[in-house]
Amino acid sequence: MTPTLSDSVLAELIDTYQRDALAPQHFFKTWQQAVLLAGPVYFGNGKRASATEAQDKWELRPNVPLIESAIGAMSHGEQVFIAALVSVYDDESGGRLLRRVGVNGLADFGVLDMRRRTLVANLIIHYSGW
Repeated sequence: MTPTLSDSVLAELIDTYQRDALAPQHFFKTWQQAVLLAGPVYFGNGKRASATEAQDKWELRPNVPLIESAIGAMSHGEQVFIAALVSVYDDESGGRLLRRVGVNGLADFGVLDMRRRTLVANLIIHYSGW
């Protein structure tokens, strides 16, 4: 006897598959918005036009050495946001930056405004690897 799936289980599987299939596209669009908000100078080739015209996340990799040297001149909220973005790209250098700016846990993201919190949350939700 062949087992069958209930309609609700099948619908849930289809929904999960579709959500997972779209995750890279959603991640990229969210990443692009975050890059534009954090400052395109710190990503890709550093030009705003390149950030808006990029076709994939690889074109918008963070310039970690530049960020590490510039982060001290940023406001605390800007520091936390850009460090969070770096940590999405590279957990080691991002983790170091987060600790450097005083982030010890998720509650420390409370310094971010709602827009930045939402972007970070959506990056986590749609993350499918770098």
